[in-house]
Amino acid sequence: MNNWRIIIISVALSLTACARLPHHLPEHKMGQNTDMSRTLAQYTGSSGVTTGTWPRDDWWKTAGIPALNALEEASLRANPGLLAVGTRILMARAAAAHQRATLWPHLSAGASTTQEYFSKQGLHTTANGSSVLYTELNPLEIRYHVDLWGRESDHIRASLGNVRVSQADFAEARLLLSTQVASHYFLLIGDLQRRALMLREEQLHQALLRLDRQRLQSGLTGAEAVYSQEAACAAARQAVANITDRIAVQRHALAALAGQGPDWGRNIQAAPLPSLSVIPLPKDLPLRIIVHRPDIVAARWEIEMAAQEVGAARAAFYPDVNIALFAGWNSIHLGDLLSPGNLAHAVGPVVSLPIFEGGALRARLREKNALYMGTEEHYRLTILQAVRQIADRLSHWRRIRHKLSAQQEIISAAQRTSRLEYAAFQAGIRNKLGAVTARINEVHAQDRLNALRIADAVSWVRLNSALGGGYPLPGNRS
Repeated sequence: MNNWRIIIISVALSLTACARLPHHLPEHKMGQNTDMSRTLAQYTGSSGVTTGTWPRDDWWKTAGIPALNALEEASLRANPGLLAVGTRILMARAAAAHQRATLWPHLSAGASTTQEYFSKQGLHTTANGSSVLYTELNPLEIRYHVDLWGRESDHIRASLGNVRVSQADFAEARLLLSTQVASHYFLLIGDLQRRALMLREEQLHQALLRLDRQRLQSGLTGAEAVYSQEAACAAARQAVANITDRIAVQRHALAALAGQGPDWGRNIQAAPLPSLSVIPLPKDLPLRIIVHRPDIVAARWEIEMAAQEVGAARAAFYPDVNIALFAGWNSIHLGDLLSPGNLAHAVGPVVSLPIFEGGALRARLREKNALYMGTEEHYRLTILQAVRQIADRLSHWRRIRHKLSAQQEIISAAQRTSRLEYAAFQAGIRNKLGAVTARINEVHAQDRLNALRIADAVSWVRLNSALGGGYPLPGNRS
């Protein structure tokens, strides 16, 4: 009992001799910026933005294209880059399990044997001048770390936060992958449709070339018109070759995203380019929506990790207490090792006191506190960037919608002109040259419309990506 009193008094006195905590450690409070909410709220009344269920992690399915759904599933299942990011979760979980093990008692067994010669003038009187075989057998060794100040618990919570960060990073990689797949698929659809129009334009230029050659033979035009039309035909053929190469590139990109070789892309089925005119969003767009972005979720967990590391750095200023126990036998004669008289056991605390560390503990605490402050600012920066990105993409998507509406009017005018020119040709009022030229102008207008539709689809994809999909909020993921 007296021994335990001595130990307790020694520990109490040593607390006053521990490394001194810094007097001032700045702290920051988290807050929400209502200006961000007002910035994004103005877009909830935009054309094409309706109230609906959000968020959802399979956002691409709202396009209603089975081929795109199949591509997304194949990519999310087999993309090597995504699978590599997924291994970080396994590593983080293993590290958390390793850290959690520090709170449990450690049991082990040990045995050793040493051949030793004692000098004639040594301290071992009975063994001096002889060689002995010293043997220890400890079938029970227990070590237990007493987490009095919560340092290990803080480390464990930090490691669990790292798991959450890894999960959020995986979700961000998944979102990026699904965005790339959808973008390349819509570009592929658009290029296929534009190639059909370019082939049609090439045919029309060939028809004009034949007409100009006939007119040249009849003396109705000069050679310059023929040369000009031959150049137009060559340019049309070059445009077809370029768009054909772009189609192959898009197929190769989709195959690579799906973790397949280039030839796999040849079997990708192309559907008609959809009209993506509606994005379902709730009325309270910010900030409830953007906190579902994986990068913001990761930034919030990084703050939690940093806070726990600060706590662990604080706890390092206090005594470290371990309890050790062993029971076994030891003897200098192997033959009587297990005799009752050679039974040995010990139990007791092991206390280490950080009295003077040369400023190492204070420097580490300042480092962890600075890291915590940095993660807070990074979180704010991430929110600012997210708000700007969503606002930019909402604005861009709305601007393209307006351009599409204007281009539809241009198409209608070009179609009317083409019908009038063809009717005039049929009636013998105009020659065929005007009718074919009007058809080429109509194809040009249709091509510009297709380009806008492609831009609209890609803008729709990027906006969905900016909104972050359906990743759960911190604390809602097991």
